[in-house]
Amino acid sequence: MAFHYDEDYHRAIVAGGEISAASRWQRHRDCISRYKQGGAILDIGCSSGGFLRTMRGESWKLYGIEMEASTAEKGRSATGAEVFVGDAVEAPFPPESFDVITTFDVLEHVYQPRQFLGKVLEWLKPGGLFYTMLPNIDSWEARIFGSYWYGLELPRHLFHFSPQSLRHVMATLGFQEVALSTPRISYLERSAGYVYSEVLQRIGFSPAPAAKPTPKSIPWPAVRKAARLTFVAPASQAASFAGAGASIEAIFRKATPPEGSVLKWQD
Repeated sequence: MAFHYDEDYHRAIVAGGEISAASRWQRHRDCISRYKQGGAILDIGCSSGGFLRTMRGESWKLYGIEMEASTAEKGRSATGAEVFVGDAVEAPFPPESFDVITTFDVLEHVYQPRQFLGKVLEWLKPGGLFYTMLPNIDSWEARIFGSYWYGLELPRHLFHFSPQSLRHVMATLGFQEVALSTPRISYLERSAGYVYSEVLQRIGFSPAPAAKPTPKSIPWPAVRKAARLTFVAPASQAASFAGAGASIEAIFRKATPPEGSVLKWQD
């Protein structure tokens, strides 16, 4: 596993993704606040704490899970959250600990999604919320780009979901759907970049990072700009409107068991 998640991968997530995602994290907070105004919240795959930083306040007690120790320490320092380092299914949280559990671009990375989601169910209080985002394998982009679709991200993405398959898995585990959409979040630029890259290589050029140009190279920024000019934002908006956007954003609720009964996930 570590072979596919080297230091460069974690460095890129911390240095670039967290900073550029500030508005996204705020949108997630606003979404949660429609249903919950406080309690204990667990962010699985919390990285250096970008989302948890947004959730700081008297009404929320913050928890995280992160596989990489140095990244987890950054998260603790930035948020004051209690962060478990390691595999999520091994985290020692008691049952019914959390009001909200979040996973943003995480579910597609786990080896055993049902076991993972079973732990989520176990950790949630009755009526607690699971808020997730992940690539949509049934999106227009995935169909158009095929193996060039950036959302595949092989070999790190192990499982892929459509809205229908996610709904099915969640229902069989005992979750109730609260909301599900395919928002206007696009991999068009990066997917198109893969296509441009291969075309350029076939005609004798090698797209390279701008910081390391070679005599016969075209910097990646030029490739990505060409992709932006070719595949415009309206395509992403149309896909989202049709329910075929590149990402799935969903909220599920843990069902409240009838009085006197116990709701528990079974392996």
